[in-house]
Amino acid sequence: MSEGFPGKPEAGDGEFGRAEERLHAVMTQATAHIGPVRVDPTRLRRAQRRHRLSEGGVVAGVLSVALAAAAVTMHGGGGGAGKGSAATHTTSTPVSQAPTAPSTSSTSNRVAPVGVSVYDSDNGDEGKGTVNKLLSATGAWTTDQYCGQYATRAGMAKGTGVVFDLGGATSIGSVTVNVGTPGASLEMWTADDSSVGGAPVIRPGQPPAGFTKVASATDVGSTTVLTPAKPVKTQLVLIWFTGALPLVPNPDSTIPCAHDDGHRYGDSITAVQFTRG
Repeated sequence: MSEGFPGKPEAGDGEFGRAEERLHAVMTQATAHIGPVRVDPTRLRRAQRRHRLSEGGVVAGVLSVALAAAAVTMHGGGGGAGKGSAATHTTSTPVSQAPTAPSTSSTSNRVAPVGVSVYDSDNGDEGKGTVNKLLSATGAWTTDQYCGQYATRAGMAKGTGVVFDLGGATSIGSVTVNVGTPGASLEMWTADDSSVGGAPVIRPGQPPAGFTKVASATDVGSTTVLTPAKPVKTQLVLIWFTGALPLVPNPDSTIPCAHDDGHRYGDSITAVQFTRG
């Protein structure tokens, strides 16, 4: 920072002396009515290029600094603006510090279930001890492990999954499902009566009464989006596995099998996200 410039120097000899006098005159005129200043490095460099003098060396460099005084950024304080001039106040924010408004579009359309229950078209006990982890996002719901590729009941293939209670009739446009092991088939069923709540009655080997299949996917990856042809207004949504289940990466070898080849089949639902329609 600079508080002003020194007084007029003693007259020198020859061209250098005249340059000093010109320097003093320019500096005096440029700084007559300003307070403390801050030199803008970019403008300074531009001024140096525009006003570089042919005398070269020290005289040219000093004169260019004086000429650059007119290109500084003014700040208030330390003296008022002179007649016919006005102090200019500027502020800037580095790009890296520019405020960014949080995005809410991805969360505002989400629907948080208020309840969840097992529906395995058998007795409703499959993975019953882990199903509530889906609500608290603390873990996964896991199927039983089977010796064959299909979830079975009395030798008959069955569907196995969970029913989510949305707490009231809600329009759902899609459901994103994360599974533990890719390769299975998934289906989405919704209650026809949008106001019906609570866990549906188990029907052996069948989906719940009063439910309609609205979306399905085969050979799913780790994350799958089930999207009905149009938004569905409902309170209960069933997400379950149908068809062959994938091999369990770390099988439970203690499960007795009539024809044991060391393979066990099963899967898990690790997270479910509902999006409004």
